[in-house]
Amino acid sequence: MEPQTFPFGLSRETTIRRTADGQWFHDGAPLENEKLSRAFDRWIERAEDGRFCLKNDINWAYFTLEGAPFFVRGVRIEHGVARLKLSNDQEAELDVRTLREGPDGALYCDVGHGLTARFDRHAAVQLGELGQEDDQGPYFLHQGARVRPPRVADPLHFGNP
Repeated sequence: MEPQTFPFGLSRETTIRRTADGQWFHDGAPLENEKLSRAFDRWIERAEDGRFCLKNDINWAYFTLEGAPFFVRGVRIEHGVARLKLSNDQEAELDVRTLREGPDGALYCDVGHGLTARFDRHAAVQLGELGQEDDQGPYFLHQGARVRPPRVADPLHFGNP
């Protein structure tokens, strides 16, 4: 598919990139403006063609995404249910059946609409409050069953249960 072009040679393609660890870059240089980085985190969406874009109330543009589109920044546990605070300032309820460990040792989960989130260290520690452990290792309870997050080669393309 060819990039969409506009009058005067404009395009929706950009040199904006976000690395797997969440660092934003433009033209190869790191973004130093924390407020703009936070805004970019909130603007991540999928375009109609399935690619990731940054979209706000005024415009949208493609960017390069390495890793998961979202990060879990915090976990709040209420009545045994984990509510996830995501990097886009949204919340999602954790389905423990989607938890998996990537080759980098980080935890990942699905957060709806086929999207993946990577737990930052702080959130992973908070999630530990919900987990249990037996002689086979850590697990989470789901409807009375023990769910053990598998280690997977590609946590971004993991099938839903």
